[in-house]
Amino acid sequence: MSSRSLKAVGPRRVAAFLLVVAWDALGIVAMSGCLLTAMARPALAYVDPSVMTYTIQALAAVAVALSAVLGVAAREALAPAPTARGDGCRRTGGLPWARRLALSLLACALLVLTVLVAAPLELVSGSSSSLIFGVRQIWRLVVLAGLAIALVGGLALTVFRGRAFDVVVAVVAAMGVGAYAQAMLMNSSLPVADGSLVDWTQYNTIALVSLVVWVALIAVFVTLVARCPRAGRATLAIASAVLILVQVAGVIGIVAEAEAEPDSITVTEKGLFDVSPKSNVVCFVLDMTDTADAEQAFADNPAMLDGLDGFTWYQNSVGSMIPTRYGIPSLLTGVRPKPGEGPADFLASMYTSSYFLDDVAAQGYTTGVYSDTADWIEGWDGYLGQRVENFESTSEVAKEALDWRGTLGVLYGCALYRDLPWVSKPFFWFYTDQINQGMVSSASASSPELTPYAMDDPAYFAKLRERGLATNDEDASFRFIHLIGTHWPYTMDANGNKVAESADWESQMVGAFKIVRAYLDELRRLGLYDSTTVVITADHGTWYLTPDEIDGVSTPIIFVKPAQPAGADSAPCQISQQPVSHYDLQATMLKGMGAPQDVLDHYGEHNQAIEDRSDAPDRLRRYLMTTSNGKLDTSWREYEVSGDSQDFSNWRLDGNDWIITDEDAERIWR
Repeated sequence: MSSRSLKAVGPRRVAAFLLVVAWDALGIVAMSGCLLTAMARPALAYVDPSVMTYTIQALAAVAVALSAVLGVAAREALAPAPTARGDGCRRTGGLPWARRLALSLLACALLVLTVLVAAPLELVSGSSSSLIFGVRQIWRLVVLAGLAIALVGGLALTVFRGRAFDVVVAVVAAMGVGAYAQAMLMNSSLPVADGSLVDWTQYNTIALVSLVVWVALIAVFVTLVARCPRAGRATLAIASAVLILVQVAGVIGIVAEAEAEPDSITVTEKGLFDVSPKSNVVCFVLDMTDTADAEQAFADNPAMLDGLDGFTWYQNSVGSMIPTRYGIPSLLTGVRPKPGEGPADFLASMYTSSYFLDDVAAQGYTTGVYSDTADWIEGWDGYLGQRVENFESTSEVAKEALDWRGTLGVLYGCALYRDLPWVSKPFFWFYTDQINQGMVSSASASSPELTPYAMDDPAYFAKLRERGLATNDEDASFRFIHLIGTHWPYTMDANGNKVAESADWESQMVGAFKIVRAYLDELRRLGLYDSTTVVITADHGTWYLTPDEIDGVSTPIIFVKPAQPAGADSAPCQISQQPVSHYDLQATMLKGMGAPQDVLDHYGEHNQAIEDRSDAPDRLRRYLMTTSNGKLDTSWREYEVSGDSQDFSNWRLDGNDWIITDEDAERIWR
């Protein structure tokens, strides 16, 4: 062979050697991952053998497919040039269709896997306690949809040829790498998706950085395939394959972990629109409806309380715990942590250390609790399942009520919010209730027992108007109904209709009271208004994330109407400055159920119904605020409130703090 031929062959041999080394390295990484998995702490849970079979099959299929595709891509990169002097940076003739398909499938698979498969599963896995459906119910849908989109996208890209094909594939692959880098490195300061308005201008610096990174990635990839087509294609193939392998392993881990856990429970609509023909206690929880805000809304809208005849509005109120994940269990238990008690230990024993639900059952009442967040039942489903009637297996509910179009649509929006550069995030901003609303089919399931309860006040109002209330065959019914109330974002008008997001909290509050009044009108229609005890409260008042102390009052509304004669129920709503607390509500509801005093004595100093209390104006009440680092809760700090709760000078820290350690956080949010 001539020296001229050797010069022509040399670079290709070097390239071949580098590709072989890279492929061997990938093999070592893959095997290391398997070994690391084998040496990891064993999961103390049963894993369905079929799940492991599917996992092994999927991994094998991915490995075979990637080997074949990467082989085609490598052959393309090492293919001899059309001229004896050709090298990796000379433009060659157009690629055959099969080679175009291999490269386009790799690029599309990377982008789709990163954004439309890995991101949704990671988001759902990380927020499972706040969502109706978890990874176990949605992973097959997400994976199958991702495979279909990647295949269609890969086929579509093959219509391009020559330089246009190289550029398009480079852009797609660069977007996949960019999305991966965005999620891994540039999302640390993402605002919490709790529905609150976000000032995006405070993220200008990171927005500029992420945009520069994205532009640079696309420019580098396009320049590489334009100047050195063969080397550029090989680079795209290897980069795509590496990131695909890494993320496939992650997806398999998420799915395996979800399938290994016991099936979760879902709160259904069973009993939501019925009451006992004999005796009822109903508690409405209007999320984040603050007393000071309610006073302002009432001053601006005097008709807001029309129809609340027989009620007393206790404006000198104090809450219990904040936010919702603590406020709802607090209302359902009436317990608070003891000084020195670990936060995780307290949360794990809230229900079992409380008498409330057992006392409700002892009075002959059947309990229905309606809230679409699992925060308040996480870890206590076994206990609550024996005392609450409207729980059902999540997997069974998903078969009937999971909306696949809505689920994919809302999860894709969340994924784009996470994985696209910062400049695009305001367009895909979301909050947890939107995910739950999107996952649930708008068409009613075959029965209320298989219809998940989603917190969507306009939708609830529409069902209430359409169906009304009916009587059931229960001797006595207790209904605890959690509505969005005045929680941000504000997407309901004063008439209970869904509207575009706005800053109009006042109209949303008026609309929430309109919904409650419609329910009360149904009780009147059934002739049950006078015999029903009704409580209208909030899980907490206004709040915000703070690392230290609050700087103003936060007081939930408290309205109470006892079961009473028609004459008392015909009086307009009264206003009282009697000092009251969330911790008074358990005795109030139990008295409405006919519980004797020895049962009410379970609740210590709060052993009287609100309407029977006659405390001094300086009655001492306690409230636990939650501090946060912006991502996780860091402590609870206890305030003592003496006197008018609307005057912040009457609030003081009493020195009781509960630090949420890393160990506590792991137990609480695992």
